[in-house]
Amino acid sequence: NKVYSAAIAKTQKIWTAYLDSIMKVGQMQILRRQITNELNYSCRFDSKHLAAALENLNKAILADIEAHYQNPSLPYPKEDNTLLYEITAYLEAAGIHNPLNKIYITTKNLPYFPTINFLFLISQFPKLQYNRNLGIV
Repeated sequence: NKVYSAAIAKTQKIWTAYLDSIMKVGQMQILRRQITNELNYSCRFDSKHLAAALENLNKAILADIEAHYQNPSLPYPKEDNTLLYEITAYLEAAGIHNPLNKIYITTKNLPYFPTINFLFLISQFPKLQYNRNLGIV
């Protein structure tokens, strides 16, 4: 019985530490999203022509790249071409990007990570409440 109690206490300690880490990452993601929205709003308010030009240039480049993948005989920007790097810097400064799609680091594939995250999510469901005013959990 003591071994079982010690195992439960250790598991609770691990879940609490994991919850703290997940909460910090989630809060950082929300902040990144809010900063991007503020940059985008400011860019559209201060210089709507610049924002429109950047959006159209981005759409044109993405359409060309997509066309290349559908038909490889069409041109693709070369490695020494700095256009993609430069337009990325402008798009990020103007808030015309999705910060949640950006990858900062990569790791090796952890074998049971999805299962652990699923179990963690199931364990946290009872703590969630729906807020009708906010429309979120």
